[in-house]
Amino acid sequence: MNRNFLVASCLAMGLIAGCSTLDVGSTKHNISQQAMPAEYGWAGAEGPLLGGSQASEQHFYTVTNRKEFVAALAESGDSPSIIQIRGTINLSSDDSGRELTEKDYRVAPYRFEQYKAAYAPSIWNIKPLVKGRPNRKLSGSQEEARQASADRQKAQVVVKVPSNTSLIGLGDDAKIVKGMLHLDVGVENVIIRNIHFEDAFDYFPGWDPGDSFKIDSSYPGCQAEYVNANIGPQKCRGGRWNAEYDLISISGAKRIWIDHCTFSDGDRPDALFPPFYPFPQNEITQKVQHHDGLIDITNQADLVTISNSYFHDHDKAMLIGNSDKKTEDNGYLRVTLHGNYFENVGQRMPRVRYGQVHSYNNYFVGDASGDGQGGNNYERHLNSLTAKPKHNILRQALGAGKHSAIFSEANVFEIANGTPANAIGHMKGDVAFDRGSMFNGQMLDIIEEANRVSGKFLSKDVGWQPNLYGPAPVLPASEVIEYVTANAGAGKL
Repeated sequence: MNRNFLVASCLAMGLIAGCSTLDVGSTKHNISQQAMPAEYGWAGAEGPLLGGSQASEQHFYTVTNRKEFVAALAESGDSPSIIQIRGTINLSSDDSGRELTEKDYRVAPYRFEQYKAAYAPSIWNIKPLVKGRPNRKLSGSQEEARQASADRQKAQVVVKVPSNTSLIGLGDDAKIVKGMLHLDVGVENVIIRNIHFEDAFDYFPGWDPGDSFKIDSSYPGCQAEYVNANIGPQKCRGGRWNAEYDLISISGAKRIWIDHCTFSDGDRPDALFPPFYPFPQNEITQKVQHHDGLIDITNQADLVTISNSYFHDHDKAMLIGNSDKKTEDNGYLRVTLHGNYFENVGQRMPRVRYGQVHSYNNYFVGDASGDGQGGNNYERHLNSLTAKPKHNILRQALGAGKHSAIFSEANVFEIANGTPANAIGHMKGDVAFDRGSMFNGQMLDIIEEANRVSGKFLSKDVGWQPNLYGPAPVLPASEVIEYVTANAGAGKL
């Protein structure tokens, strides 16, 4: 699409005010018709990533609500298409624009209070353990109704994005909220830019009583067999709430560029929903979780670049690979992260399994304190209840998971009360590499320091070398903060 044709299209639609431009080299391009720069990270490994930049006038859309958005995606199909987002698209709304909430999705007899009571550890956990944990397959009318309610919500708030699409926010306030974009198997060649994504809120999170369950003798009364109200597995730590929706799920798709976007929980962070059950099921991590990831990349997804984006005020940001057991992910999950800003994010920036991930010139800011102090888990748990941290506890920024190969360079980590083991965490991985990065104002060999502090060993032999930098050569760490804070996020194109 040439620029004259684009301007004519904008005039015809009354959109000339929204047709902003971006300088790239000496040529001005409308951001809606812009392809990804050549070889800009892993997304460019197999040639040009065009998105919908070659769309005909028929497939050039501007949408202002969910109904228009879904209709544009359906009409365009896999044909090259440009969909411009103006204002706020609420994915949890009906065709009249009315927001849908829990009462619209709820299937009887589900009630949150009744659900929590039915599966309380004092009731559910006293049954015989299954493979050393409380039975993780909940049964009964409340779980059945919760699942039916969740299915109803999912049908409304999950929107599939087809191949050869560019989703572009107009101005500095374009938003997609209260739902999830899903890029499924077979989808490729997608560009997403200049959009605020917020609050993929799950009204029906599920309780998993066996998640992180431990027989820990430091907890009084904790043992595998039930004796009475004071002795048994109900007195052990463990169990988690799990939410369903990411803001963007890249599940089997390939050749994806996400650029200059912003991701957060919006005005409903999970901090508003503290743990429900009493001690010992009231650790900080047992809050009632209504949000899952910000971006998850799973199921043999491949060739993804995420650049110049802002991730903030969320716990678990990004999974690349979602199971240690998915050996079929080996050879996929190749992702580049460049120029991104992570602020008050707890973990997974990203956590990687199997993938080759290049992370460079990213800026990580957080606080590692809050899990409590003491000689054992029980004492630390008690202490953390007194501390009541307001921030998301930064547990690890880059997580080296099973068979991952992270190549980190010239990143900046500012982690209050943390160590290099919080910068690059050992998550059952074997290798990780870093060069030229800064930790709390000092240039360090972060891998060696993380190994020393954690007592866990990561080899530096990752077995590959990045060569896809496009127009964004590596800045020295001393220039990263200024660059990232000026450029990362929606509204900064």
